[in-house]
Amino acid sequence: MTALPEMTGFTRAGAASSVRAETNLFEVDETYWGYIVRSSEQTPVHVVLIQGIAWMIGIAFVVATLGLWVLPSTVTHGPALGLKLGATVVTSSIAALTLWYASRGTQSEIQIDTRLGEVREVIRNKAGKASLVGRYGFDAIGGVFIDRSGASNGLSKGNLVLRYRNTAQTLHVASGGLMGLAPLRDRLGRDLMIMPKNPQGASGGEAGQAA
Repeated sequence: MTALPEMTGFTRAGAASSVRAETNLFEVDETYWGYIVRSSEQTPVHVVLIQGIAWMIGIAFVVATLGLWVLPSTVTHGPALGLKLGATVVTSSIAALTLWYASRGTQSEIQIDTRLGEVREVIRNKAGKASLVGRYGFDAIGGVFIDRSGASNGLSKGNLVLRYRNTAQTLHVASGGLMGLAPLRDRLGRDLMIMPKNPQGASGGEAGQAA
């Protein structure tokens, strides 16, 4: 008698592949004023590295600024004083800029405030402090759609984005599987009063257009 091949392994592998294809890289938190869409993607290594370098540069310029004034008192009079003041402004400005960038965080989130009628783009650091990147009124949102142009290997993935008015400028909301993004797209469409658009007329994904 000829033994039949075991198909269980293939079935499980296919199911696991399907689950990975539909993995959502976002989470939605409900609040009393609306809800927050947070990215659950890991921060790219190069972003962490750049912020670490910025932190070291900022500390170095802080030390340099302090060092300008730890000099003999003879250098704090006459023309040298003006040079020191100018150098202090430059070094302290660079220190403030680099330290701000290093501490602003890497975790992005989109806040949908249904009470105030606005969308807020926020970056949050590890300590939980939020930095406002942008604020848009609901009337400034021209559409919400799933962009599938970045999908590869035939996986059913996409990026949910908001279109600013009728321009090419977009705001990234979330990434993940189409089945997970579709309910969020529909909810945004209802909350922002965006009427669904005929998918046949959408390029690069399923779209919505402002009423």
